[in-house]
Amino acid sequence: MTRREFSQDVLTALTSIAFLDTLFQQQLFAHSVKPIATQWLREMHVLCQDLKTHSITPAVWQQRIDAFYHKLPLEDLMKVIDFEKAISNFNYPDLGVVTKDPVLPKVEGISEKYSFIGRVFGMRKDRAIIPHGHQNMTSCHRVLKGEFLLRQYDRIRDEGDAMLIKQTIEETGKAGSFSSISDVKNNIHWLVATTERAYTFDVIVVGLNEKPTEIDNIDMYNAVKMGKELLKVKKINVDEALKKYGKSHH
Repeated sequence: MTRREFSQDVLTALTSIAFLDTLFQQQLFAHSVKPIATQWLREMHVLCQDLKTHSITPAVWQQRIDAFYHKLPLEDLMKVIDFEKAISNFNYPDLGVVTKDPVLPKVEGISEKYSFIGRVFGMRKDRAIIPHGHQNMTSCHRVLKGEFLLRQYDRIRDEGDAMLIKQTIEETGKAGSFSSISDVKNNIHWLVATTERAYTFDVIVVGLNEKPTEIDNIDMYNAVKMGKELLKVKKINVDEALKKYGKSHH
């Protein structure tokens, strides 16, 4: 056997081993996902599909998903999204967050794409999911690791380049805790990481009402009080919002 033939045989063997290792890892991943998780993915797909087709309203979606999310233990959700793999290449920015859409396992009976987007958000301490409102979408957010200061607001109405809002929630989000947004309830949120690392998994449904999804970043530090409960806040672009809110300064 020549040196070239020997090298080629070694390369072929190594390639085969790498392939088998990848296949083995995929099989391990598939087997690690319990039937409860498979059922959860199937039901989540149907629930979000019902929202898209107007079978249920955004308010009903929020009600159902709040209870529905608690059916899946956090450790099983971590396996479904292969959490450690999802965050393995995260490069944490100095402002704001880093995200990844993990590959979700295939579920029998769902041949098309899932009706929702699954997304992991990760950030360092004092970094934020900057304050913003949403149009034509819903999303729910489960804290995977770490802690956040969570603030949410109802969006009462828009007035040109400003909006009137009313605070509904201010709490510490811990591993396993849950929140959601829609056009009709808790539309605006603002999450600041309070631990060295913090992560959420979001289920996002976009393009509702047959309209494009829009995000409106807002300037909370310059909010103007309007009566007892309302705040008037200006809409700002994403660069200004990141510069102002992407990292908290003590």
